Amino acid sequence: MCQRRATDEIASIVRAFASRGLRLHGFGVKTAGLGAYADALVSADSMDWSMGARRSPPLPGHTHKSCANCWDWASRWYQRVTSQLP
Repeated sequence: MCQRRATDEIASIVRAFASRGLRLHGFGVKTAGLGAYADALVSADSMDWSMGARRSPPLPGHTHKSCANCWDWASRWYQRVTSQLP
């Protein structure tokens, strides 16, 4: 699903497979996609948090060059995304 923008089309496909009892992992699902069909997935992952961290200065008090592999940054991203899910 990486780089796919047709969220409604993907949601239809994901729901069709999930309705057949398949346990689906959403590789590279966009945040909008999670909002549309996270309930049909067993798990999902994204590199969005890491890309955002690479393009931003480190969090205050962090001494590493970037937070691209930083637990604190990833945790904040996770909290933000999951708080927006239905």
